[in-house]
Amino acid sequence: METDSTRLADLMLNDRGFVFDPNTGESYQVSATGLTCLRGLQRGATVNELVAELVATCGVEPITARCDTDAFVWELNQLGWL
Repeated sequence: METDSTRLADLMLNDRGFVFDPNTGESYQVSATGLTCLRGLQRGATVNELVAELVATCGVEPITARCDTDAFVWELNQLGWL
């Protein structure tokens, strides 16, 4: 069985938010912020680093970025990617 970090690393992403999971054959569509989070997680960023990146690049308030990031990470856990 693959570790979760391998599953996350195996995800194929494109710049339009298309995500393909080669382990299941499933495909997904994510927003620009979701794509930013996935790419950050693939490079080993922490949730706090993701929040800071979203605040800096997307112009969202820190509390909004934190809530949205926490919700997205929860979803990724449900998919077994984290």
